[in-house]
Amino acid sequence: MLDPLPAHDLKLNPHAPHPDFAWFIGIPSDWALLDTHPESWQRSAARMVDDRFFGQRLRAAERRAVLQFVEQLVADCQRAGASLSLVQLGRMSTGAVGSAGLHLGWFDSAPQPAGLALIRQTLPRTGTAEEVDTPLGPGVLHRDIASTVPPGGLTRVRSTVLQLFLPLPGTTWTAVLSAATPHPEMEQVLTEVIVAVAQSIKPADQADVAAAGEAERGDDHD
Repeated sequence: MLDPLPAHDLKLNPHAPHPDFAWFIGIPSDWALLDTHPESWQRSAARMVDDRFFGQRLRAAERRAVLQFVEQLVADCQRAGASLSLVQLGRMSTGAVGSAGLHLGWFDSAPQPAGLALIRQTLPRTGTAEEVDTPLGPGVLHRDIASTVPPGGLTRVRSTVLQLFLPLPGTTWTAVLSAATPHPEMEQVLTEVIVAVAQSIKPADQADVAAAGEAERGDDHD
């Protein structure tokens, strides 16, 4: 399900915070990468929507609604400082157009090292939380419910919101994966995807992580 992240022809938000060492992440092969670069996202959005619905009868009103959803998604990602965003678009079992977003952000807790204790201190009081096993150690998956207006909709509906926090051992960095959908039939798939993506994250070279940690500790003593 997960493929290595392609480096060519990919434009991300240049202002988003990220670790000062290289890292790997796997992405779902059936999700589209979202261009969040301020200079190119509009052209990419139109192309992505047309590609995702190629061969399907997409009414003009539906296309406008999907483009509005993508536009809002890009704005939210830019405002939140997301490093990487994925989007899933298609038709639901009811025939309606469905959508879901998956986003990766990075949180630097320096000078405090990343860890579960720090994560639990920042979790919302609402919703539920559970630990998730990954090759880097445990993360925390938080699940909550929000009231949102879906693309093309006029009324608020129940939306499932997921956040998965994964501290990178030996660093001050925590990967934060976020996802949401107003479609109940996508909730289980979204949960499986966010966990699988979290389990794929790893530093490219542990030596680089150690060097970055030493540099940060050196800065703290200056």
